Amino acid sequence: MRILLVKMSSMGDIFHTFPAISDIKKQFPNAEIDWVVEDSFKEIVQWHPQVRQAIPIHLRRWMKQRDKQSWQEFKAWRKALRAENYDYIIDAQGLLKSAIVAKCAQGKGIDGYDKYSAREGITHWFYKRPHEVDKNQHAVERTRQLVGKALGYIPEPKLNFGINQNFTHIQKNPRKLIFIIGTSWVTKLWATSEWQTLTRTAVDAGFAVEIIWGSAEEQAIADQIINACPQATRPMQRLSITTIAEKLVEAAGVVGLDTGFSHLAGALETPTIALYGATSPLKVGLIGDHTRNLQLSEALDCMPCHKRHCKWLPENSQDTPQCMADIKATQVWAELQKKIAHY
Repeated sequence: MRILLVKMSSMGDIFHTFPAISDIKKQFPNAEIDWVVEDSFKEIVQWHPQVRQAIPIHLRRWMKQRDKQSWQEFKAWRKALRAENYDYIIDAQGLLKSAIVAKCAQGKGIDGYDKYSAREGITHWFYKRPHEVDKNQHAVERTRQLVGKALGYIPEPKLNFGINQNFTHIQKNPRKLIFIIGTSWVTKLWATSEWQTLTRTAVDAGFAVEIIWGSAEEQAIADQIINACPQATRPMQRLSITTIAEKLVEAAGVVGLDTGFSHLAGALETPTIALYGATSPLKVGLIGDHTRNLQLSEALDCMPCHKRHCKWLPENSQDTPQCMADIKATQVWAELQKKIAHY
């Protein structure tokens, strides 16, 4: 059985798809699984040992440039894809762009979400076999159910992300914590003063704290935290995704924001606390008993706004929105200690 899975982005979505891959191989040990993914996430997809090959696509760049060279590159990519023939083509993203990409493949028709289940309902016209999947579920379960319906099985309750075996060479450090301070939206950031308090609390409790950063802005925040607590450290250079994964496996616990690396920590089954304010963890938060999605116990009326800018703050403000500022370091520390003690 040859299967093509289309799930191109984002980082968190990639991790959310891993349990479905593990399900397939448990049901069909001889299945060959190829996966179309944005080139920047190819490295991640290849972590799952049951993926035969990651097929990189540069769709974001092509859509941005929209020039002759991009069109020629796309046609060459499509020709190479159509050289293969698949028994099943599954669009697990449910967007118009992913449906179009799935349509480029050669096979016996496409499986995907029906018009009431897909993120963009128009996609059902591209599918030979549309499937109903409840939208009021976590993204992990939606993907597992879609794939199960496409291939004719019911997923078992237990999740298996299936990537830990790539990191068995990493030794766990029971006194090491990783803090993931960055994210793509200003509204998702936590107050630097709270990071400083949390870091000081961890260091005073005997933990080594390493702060992960990925941009100049995040590096500046990391330096502010270290200035307040010099025992904390940060990498001198921006790290590769694989190196960050190794650090997350090594750690006894992780605190992060609504970002792909927090999802990675959860997928690696490291005790992880993720902080949410402007966004909701109900459908796309961390999943598993070793994780905790933390937000205000009494939500503000505007939560979740799913906005990149807080309407209560001046335009272009870098201040922390109340939904995040009111999450206190003492609460985060207490929740982290519970998870570390249990796992």
